[in-house]
Amino acid sequence: MANSDSSSDSPGTASDCRHESGPPPPPRKPIPRKGHTKSRRGCFHCKRRRIKCNERHPQCNHCVKAGLHCEYPANIIQSRLRSPTSPPCTPQEMVHLRSTPGSFTMNDMRLFHHFLITAYPHLPVGADKIWITVIPSFAHNYEYLIHSILALAASHLDAVSTANVAEEAISHRILAVKALNEALSVPPKTRCERDARMAAALALAFQSSHLQDGLFEFLTMVRGCNLIAEDEVMNNTDSAFNAFREDGHLATMRSRLETSSLNSVDTTHLNSATLSLRQIELLDMSEWEKTFWGVLVRTVEHAYDRPVEAYTTFVLLYNVPSRWTHDEFQSFIDPNNSVAQILLAHFISIQAILTPILMLERVGFQGVDAPTAVLGWVEGIYRNVPPHLRHHVEWCRQVSRYPFMKFLGQCQKEYY
Repeated sequence: MANSDSSSDSPGTASDCRHESGPPPPPRKPIPRKGHTKSRRGCFHCKRRRIKCNERHPQCNHCVKAGLHCEYPANIIQSRLRSPTSPPCTPQEMVHLRSTPGSFTMNDMRLFHHFLITAYPHLPVGADKIWITVIPSFAHNYEYLIHSILALAASHLDAVSTANVAEEAISHRILAVKALNEALSVPPKTRCERDARMAAALALAFQSSHLQDGLFEFLTMVRGCNLIAEDEVMNNTDSAFNAFREDGHLATMRSRLETSSLNSVDTTHLNSATLSLRQIELLDMSEWEKTFWGVLVRTVEHAYDRPVEAYTTFVLLYNVPSRWTHDEFQSFIDPNNSVAQILLAHFISIQAILTPILMLERVGFQGVDAPTAVLGWVEGIYRNVPPHLRHHVEWCRQVSRYPFMKFLGQCQKEYY
């Protein structure tokens, strides 16, 4: 007990020396630290430049002023997309998921990995992280979404390798479409569910582009995306697909097109497209078919020297059919509607010659672009229309046989 009073002095000899030299100095008062509000959720550029980020989404003020492409860490994007009032995955949903697991094989897991690494869609523009972090975080809660992802992954893998998984692609697609149709029969209950439906429809639309006879399924899925978007998916700032809004997607593309020299479309292609469009004007078109034809014409006109207007108008070709009635849309995709078939052949071909503009959608895209069957659809249309109308598809048929490099101007060829 006698030693307990000095037990806190360590070592003892040092304590003795302090007592011999006089009373110990008073303890130093801690220097108060200056208060600050360090940004821990800032973008990559601000972190690299060691400046405070105002954390504004999708573009912070510093990146806007510097003209930089603003990017945030994936975990920041994911946390931003969680809504306090409608969390992406409720505990009830998680419990239900674990109690009813799906029957997925190791091959399915490989396909899922392939999707995350290379096969995810390039849209919305500049939003890779949505597909590789946000969507996968809740995909397992929705059967139609996970099957859509696996379907796209299988078709993509089949296009870029000799894996021979075309059968798996169709199997997952059938399950995805069936489950998605059932889900769409009732309104979505949460923001997460709306995002899941949009992601599934987009994945199935991208998969359709790999199918030899996928034109009509492609158009149907694109229409589905537009109809789902009308349900305030993109207007909700917490939505994963908020980037599709006009002040997001189109603003990004406008910026790229205004600053890039790689957007010049070959005037020879445009002249041929103009001539072919004038010839089909004489066909007996319905009012809604004339509307579609008019957008095709304006797209080509703008493409000569106004790439921003050309892109903005071209996007309408994906949006206009969603505004038609059910009967009008069904008539548009009817293989027996020769006028609509001819219009679709021109839509496909004009999309191809606009490659110098459309390729800017893929700036910064980290996935792998796989060959598609889209241009092959023109040949099917040519064989399908009556012989006396086939001359209206002749220009489109020629375009469908061009090698990819022919769509690029000289500067684009050097860049590519």
